[in-house]
Amino acid sequence: MDILIKSFNRPYYLDRCLQSIYANVQDVTLFIKVLDDGTPSRYLEKIQLKYPDVVIYKSAFYNEKSKSINENQEIKSKNIPIDLWLNAAKGATDYFLLLEDDFWFTKTINLENTQKILKEDNINLLKLIWLNNPKLIRGETLKIRDNITIYQPKFFTSKPLQHRLIFGTTRYYLKEIMGFCGLYSKDKALHYYSIYGVAGAVFKKDYFINLWKKHENQVDENLQLKNAVKYLHQNPNIQFARTNKELVATGFLSSAANKDFVVGDFDIFVFNKIINEAWLSDKFDVKNDFSQDLDISKIESILSQESNSRATIKDWKKWSFLFKNQFQKIGCNI
Repeated sequence: MDILIKSFNRPYYLDRCLQSIYANVQDVTLFIKVLDDGTPSRYLEKIQLKYPDVVIYKSAFYNEKSKSINENQEIKSKNIPIDLWLNAAKGATDYFLLLEDDFWFTKTINLENTQKILKEDNINLLKLIWLNNPKLIRGETLKIRDNITIYQPKFFTSKPLQHRLIFGTTRYYLKEIMGFCGLYSKDKALHYYSIYGVAGAVFKKDYFINLWKKHENQVDENLQLKNAVKYLHQNPNIQFARTNKELVATGFLSSAANKDFVVGDFDIFVFNKIINEAWLSDKFDVKNDFSQDLDISKIESILSQESNSRATIKDWKKWSFLFKNQFQKIGCNI
């Protein structure tokens, strides 16, 4: 089974992700493909030296974005490497594991054994992470096989037209009306994530490709959820599953891009540049207990030594708190 990893400008997290794969994935042979969208080449060279069997694919926007990062310039390109992701999926094994660079394994798994179960039970999506939020895996347990729980998703409607009218609108006033009528709620909307995941899951190839229909070069989870509902309606015999326990975790100490909230002069690109350089010069060892995120005390020490007004310890901690809080507000226990 192929392992695809989306990557952008956080080689320190990518290193940790790869370390965790080699430590926890029990298959004899691993096929790992990194799908990179602009991580400067000097960082990728270190990754390639450390993991020579990993294959790195670069997006059509790689040169432009990596040049901007190297020159400490704002990345003007808003292009998303959807073609890179879809082409990788189309060329992958029938089932593939999709991760992002800030994901890592916390427990062991055998992907080949897992794939046998997925094929036998026609499972199109196997979730390995749901941030301890039951709303994201809502469903009735049908059966348990080894470490896999197969479930019947439970949500408000499985009819594509009804779903689109109630949950697919982006107009705020329509959601208000639907909510007033008792049709729409944020919790009800979250239940549809039982048949969808951004990453941290094993996808059946056909299912994943169908999620991206009509994407128009934009990452639109709303559209992908519509596509998921439509695909399930057209293929009612497909099944969904999760691992009995979460096998993958994700980090909240940085992100690949700035978020909607503003904290002082904090800039995530400046932060990542500082941590990237510390990692490159072997001053930041990401290998620690996989049950936890990166070592906060080490990051504080690096930021203190750098003393950059756009990446202070105080602002970074507040930024990280707000970032994590976005997920806690929807019921994630992290």
